[in-house]
Amino acid sequence: MEKHIQDLHFRFRMYGKNAREWTRKCALLLPEIVRERVWEKKGFDSVYMYARVLAGMGNNAVNDALRILHSIENMPALQKVVEAKGLNAVRPVVAIATSETELFWAGKAMEMSKHTLELYVKEQHDSRTGTENTIEFPEQKAITKKIIALDVDPEVASELEKLKGKDGDWNTLMKELLEMREKMLAQEKPEEKVTESRHIPAAIERYVIERARGTCELRTCTKKYAILHHIQRFALEKTHDPSRIIALCKPHERMVHLGLIEDEHIQPRDWSIAKEPNKNDPKYAIDQMVQKYRKPI
Repeated sequence: MEKHIQDLHFRFRMYGKNAREWTRKCALLLPEIVRERVWEKKGFDSVYMYARVLAGMGNNAVNDALRILHSIENMPALQKVVEAKGLNAVRPVVAIATSETELFWAGKAMEMSKHTLELYVKEQHDSRTGTENTIEFPEQKAITKKIIALDVDPEVASELEKLKGKDGDWNTLMKELLEMREKMLAQEKPEEKVTESRHIPAAIERYVIERARGTCELRTCTKKYAILHHIQRFALEKTHDPSRIIALCKPHERMVHLGLIEDEHIQPRDWSIAKEPNKNDPKYAIDQMVQKYRKPI
């Protein structure tokens, strides 16, 4: 029975994969089909009916394909990505790619998943524009402030008001509370462990997750963590050091192993995004092996 179930699952998955591939090929033909009005010459009322009857494509899928392919009609590098990986692969960069930057974005689209590329585009945009609430001072230093809303019980709100004091301010109080938490965590930090085993000791794992509050530690990312990442690369230095193990969501972890993080040795909140990996970094060779391992067969 189990063998039969596995066989059914394998065949269904294989047929589904082939179906997606053929749907992708159909989508690539749509611009020319519209241009030559093939649907009309073959007796269909519209290109939507033509695509629905012959390829099972809905109206939204047709519009989406035509929009994306129209946006990249003069960008052959991105067109090749679509041919290889589908429309979703270039979706995050359609609005920002130009004829001057298409090779750069095509390279990123080929090596990244859609989710990682979306995050990379967002990080690149944030690093260029900064935040909206930036105040410039004569010494050209910038202080960025962000308004947040707290949903707390009345008792908690009252205690926070008391802690802040009449003449205090919320920013100072929050900094003090964060510093207290960091000191408490520092006292609880377990010793690093040198070992041949890749398995992270339970005490170190608990500490890192608690430090991260179960979320990704990169900048303002609030995604749930998925992977505990050794910034020094365990293959290069067989050490489980809680100070050098970072909790990351999957897209950010993929970005790290693409070599697209600058100054990886500093606090994740201060990381910046690189355009290209540093191929002279010893970690680059390890990251290349990781990417090769992750590529689907």
